[in-house]
Amino acid sequence: MRKLIFRNALFHSKYSNFRKKSLFGLNKLKPLMVNTVQKRNLSQFRDFTFLSSNETIQQFSWKTMLYLVFGVPLGIYLYKCTVLTLFQNKLIYMPFLPWDGRKLPFDESLIDKRLVCKQVTVETIDKCKLAGIILTKSVEGEVDVRYRDDVPVMIYFQGNAGNTLLRLPLFSRLLLPPTSSIPNLYIVAISYRGYWLSTGSPSEYGLQKDAIAIYEFVRKLFPKNPLYVYGHSLGGAVGLYLVSQSNIQKDLRGIIIENTFTSIKDMVTTIYPQNWLPYKYLVRLPFVLWNKWENSRVIQEVTAPILFLSSRNDEIVPQEQMLELYKLAGKSEKKIWVNFDKALHMDTYVHKGYVEAINKFISETN
Repeated sequence: MRKLIFRNALFHSKYSNFRKKSLFGLNKLKPLMVNTVQKRNLSQFRDFTFLSSNETIQQFSWKTMLYLVFGVPLGIYLYKCTVLTLFQNKLIYMPFLPWDGRKLPFDESLIDKRLVCKQVTVETIDKCKLAGIILTKSVEGEVDVRYRDDVPVMIYFQGNAGNTLLRLPLFSRLLLPPTSSIPNLYIVAISYRGYWLSTGSPSEYGLQKDAIAIYEFVRKLFPKNPLYVYGHSLGGAVGLYLVSQSNIQKDLRGIIIENTFTSIKDMVTTIYPQNWLPYKYLVRLPFVLWNKWENSRVIQEVTAPILFLSSRNDEIVPQEQMLELYKLAGKSEKKIWVNFDKALHMDTYVHKGYVEAINKFISETN
């Protein structure tokens, strides 16, 4: 390195002298002799450069090591805490899945010809417009959904992803043969705010207002029909909130919950059980989660009959959380547990005994 510095300095000195001579019209470059003063200056420059480089490398190494050992992990840790806190609505509510879920238009060609489907809009107290559908069996091609007041009405609350149209296979299985379909049933499926064609943005408080508005809409449309609530996953939390309202609970014949969790806090701990991650410690702080969905507390206030549909192989919500809800539903006048050994979180409806369990529950509580 010392030789390299000396050669560079000597080259620049020669090049500078060459330019000076060229300016005076000298075509022949004479050999350049380095005198004693120049050698001494180069030696001092070389020693200064060598010492400065050593000090810089030593200082840089310590700073880099401290940054890598403490700074990077701390930065990642704080980043994860910030994302969980500030973007929890985006992590819990996923109306954008699949990617075209918010833009999928209502298309009657998607509806089985043996069904009658009407698109409806529900307005909430804070002026959100919720898009949804009402389904029932077709009788000679057309049915007035307000005609028969003895037919049970099921209010369906979906899970946290997708839209109402993606649940059409489930609705068809409930209403149509060759399965043991329910003889007479109206299904009202309204999308939450921010889902499908509904306006607004989802949150726990917002979905609770949606549930109240949907109930009032349904009761106005079906003033005498027996009402049931069906909630899958997150929809079970929405349904439990609705049923826990004392003035509404008296008007309902029962609630069906499928693969529902005990609380958002418990779900965070389930998804991120590692001790070195910040999430399960962070959710213990009272100001971090504004989406709590404390179903384990709410279900203790429910007195209406409850049907529990649980998938043993649920890959998202552990079955232990459904069992906990079943144990806590002590005030319910009738609670029924149905287990599906081979079912996953989203495919319970395709397994044997699904329609039969719902049909039996409605028959016994109607």
